[in-house]
Amino acid sequence: MVGRVLTASLHYFGVALFYLGAGPLIRRLGRKNPKILLYHDCADHESGYTAELECTTGAERFREHMAYLNRHYRFVDVETIASRGAPERSVAVTFDDGYSSVYQNAFPTLKAYGIPATIYLISSVIGNRTLVWVNELNALLREGGRAAAECARRHFGPRCPVEPAEIISFCRINYEPDKMDRLLAELRVLLDRPVQDHAAQARLYLTWDQIHEMRRAGISFGNHSRSHPNMARLSEDQQVEEITAAQRELQEQLPEVKAFAHPFGHMGRTTARLAAEANLGSVVEVGGTNRPVLPLALGRTHLSNESIAGLFARMEIVEPLKGLVRRRAATLRRGSAAV
Repeated sequence: MVGRVLTASLHYFGVALFYLGAGPLIRRLGRKNPKILLYHDCADHESGYTAELECTTGAERFREHMAYLNRHYRFVDVETIASRGAPERSVAVTFDDGYSSVYQNAFPTLKAYGIPATIYLISSVIGNRTLVWVNELNALLREGGRAAAECARRHFGPRCPVEPAEIISFCRINYEPDKMDRLLAELRVLLDRPVQDHAAQARLYLTWDQIHEMRRAGISFGNHSRSHPNMARLSEDQQVEEITAAQRELQEQLPEVKAFAHPFGHMGRTTARLAAEANLGSVVEVGGTNRPVLPLALGRTHLSNESIAGLFARMEIVEPLKGLVRRRAATLRRGSAAV
C-alpha cells in the first residue's frame, strides 16, 4: 500500500514538473543514470489475453514515445549499459514476452529511428505452440465468467478473488506450477478450449520468421524463461530448469543470446546467480535505477500507455527516487545489523 501511494505521488509530481517546463533541468540532472525502458504488448487495444494487465501500448503512443526519446536521449542497447560504457543521456528499449504486436506495430518505428531494442523471449510460446499461463488464464476467466472464477477458487482456495484481474494477481503471487497446470487443464475442458488450437487461433506471439527478420534489422533477443513462472516461488532446481531449458531452445536459432529478464520482475533469491552460471551476462529487473550500473541487476522503467508527461515522470522521477529510497533503506538496515 505504501509503495503504491509513493509511486502515485511521485508520478503526479513528475507530471507537474514536466508541464512546468522543468524537463531540461531534470534530464540534465539525470544524464549519468542510463535508462532502460520496458514495454510488452504493442496492440492498439487490449484483448482478452492482456486486459487489465497494464501491459499494452498503442502503436501511435509508442511512436510518440520514441520520437520524444530521439529528441532528448541517445539510444543504446542493453549490453552497452551493462558494460558500463554508455554515454550520458543513454536509453535502451526492451520488450518482454515476445508478443507478435511488437513485430506488427513497434518494429516499423524501431527501424525508422534505428533503435537497437532487445526482446526477451519466452521460449515455449515462440511460433504459437502454446500460451503463457497468464494470457491463457486471463482469456479463459473472461470467457468462462462465474464458473471459471469458481474453478480458480477450488484450486487456489477461498481467499482467491472472483474478478479476472484480481485472480491473475493472486495466482501470480501464490504461484505453484502443478496447481496452475491443473487449473488450466480443468478450464480447457470446461470451455472446450484445447490449448494448441487456442494458441494457433490467437497468434499472440512472435514466430521464428519474424524473429529472424528483426534480428537482421539489428534487434537483439534475450531469455525470459521457458514458461514465465514467478521465479521467487520456485525451488533452485526448478529455476535452473526454467533458465537452461529456455536457453537451449533459444540458442538453437539464436546462439548469441546472453541476457536474461526476470518474469514479472519477481526475483528468486538466487535467480540472478543462476542466470550468470548459465552464461547469461546481463540480468534486467522491473523497477530500479542504473546508478551505479550492476550488470546482474539492471533496473528498468515499466511503461504501458503513458502520455509523454507520464513517460518523463516514470523514467526521470518515479524510478530514480524510488531507487534512492530503497538504497537508503538498505543502508539503514545494514547499519542496524552492524550495531
